[in-house]
Amino acid sequence: MKNFLNNLTPFQATVLLVLASTVLRLVAAVSTELTTDEAHYALYGLHLDWSYFDHPSLIGWLQAIVLLFSDSDLALRIMPILLFSAASLVLYQASVTLFPNESPWLGFASVALIQSSVMLQLIGLAMLPDGPLLLLGLLVILVLHRILSGGNLRDWLWLGLLLGLAGLSKYTAVTLIVTVVLALLLSRQVRQLRSPGPWLALIIGVVAIMPVLYWNYRHDWISFLYQIHHGTGKLNWELKRLLISQAGQFLVYGPGIYIFGMIAAVAGLRELRKTGGEDGRGVMLFLVLALPLLLLFGWNSGYEMTLPHWTSFGWVALSPLAARWIIRSWDKRWVRIGVRGSIVYAVIFIGVIFSQLISPWIPFPDNKNALRDLYGWGQAAQRAEQLRAGLESKTGVAQLIFTENWTLASRLSWYARPTPVIVLDARINQFDIWFGSPQSGASGILVLWPHENAKPVTGGKGQFAECSLRDSLPIMVNGRQSSIFTFYDCHDYQN
Repeated sequence: MKNFLNNLTPFQATVLLVLASTVLRLVAAVSTELTTDEAHYALYGLHLDWSYFDHPSLIGWLQAIVLLFSDSDLALRIMPILLFSAASLVLYQASVTLFPNESPWLGFASVALIQSSVMLQLIGLAMLPDGPLLLLGLLVILVLHRILSGGNLRDWLWLGLLLGLAGLSKYTAVTLIVTVVLALLLSRQVRQLRSPGPWLALIIGVVAIMPVLYWNYRHDWISFLYQIHHGTGKLNWELKRLLISQAGQFLVYGPGIYIFGMIAAVAGLRELRKTGGEDGRGVMLFLVLALPLLLLFGWNSGYEMTLPHWTSFGWVALSPLAARWIIRSWDKRWVRIGVRGSIVYAVIFIGVIFSQLISPWIPFPDNKNALRDLYGWGQAAQRAEQLRAGLESKTGVAQLIFTENWTLASRLSWYARPTPVIVLDARINQFDIWFGSPQSGASGILVLWPHENAKPVTGGKGQFAECSLRDSLPIMVNGRQSSIFTFYDCHDYQN
């Protein structure tokens, strides 16, 4: 075995690492129910549309393809598993292409860095808009490199298509436009704007995102307004929010990416200042790919704390620079210690999380399971539908399933399909578009979670006139109660 490993080429080692990680995620994929986001995007695929309330359309279209063949939890995880594996291999190619004179192991080291992040492993397991964006953004940088190296019209056309598809993946793909503009400026190739290529790319990109524009036009631009408000949710900027957001990113991306990525970004900026964008093209391209997104969310986290996966693309883009800096600085003792510590951190963190997903073993106290969000939704949806159907048969009056917010509704609606689930939250969400808002006089089964002391408030506006407890469903994991679903028979909603 030792001789086999020693004889591997960098590319062979990379493929072996990616395959091992893919197998790990496949095993985890059959072990748990869908998460909030996974169920939500599965519903995107079920209710196919030009776009959606909180995200563009590509993620729903991809899941719709999967649903043509299977609606199992495993099937709905095949796409993100393949996307992350493909993104890892494209990252290898981008690293060796943009840094042809560096260590032949640079590509492997770049891939090893992103594989060491539990956040990126989870993105490679559960369908999120970040999954397609990772792959498309890395392809953008490869095509952009060809353009700056004397590419032809075909490269510009590919760039336009990739940018359009990225725009269909996630709204933050707008930072890729900044990437292209900065790359042209720093390479002193703004003159290319006088050629037809960039403008044809622009046309192709706009045509590609027309479904999103059309849907928003039909829905009063609601998705754009939601995203604008989402990014500036608080009036005051607070350092505390920024620091908490950064601490979360350090935790889930790990010191290998976070610390060495930060160091490499600063070193890259200094190098770029000395050499210029043309001479240090590899450094320049990865910086202009990573920094617009990281700086955007870094600053905005002072208004609203950033969820860790929002910045995933930025950290992936920094990984080749971090790998390059580590290789060049390997003679420093503290760097070697830092890398080894990062490896230990990654192995322990990923090992604990994935072993818990595959076979729960941590003895959490009752009702304090940190992963309780992953269990019981299929059972709860089935029980809610049984109660609803029984009540409807008994009364002869149409009955619905209700819950408090979209995060609960996503999983209940997926596992109770085709029965609609009505969200009581007054804020507009995708479920209002799919199933409508709660109407005056409506009655049915209200599902609450995760505690048995969760009780509905009744008698006021936006509440039911009365509710009575019909049933409860404790969810047991590893011999302990993880959470409990409660089901209320509620009447006469007051709109």
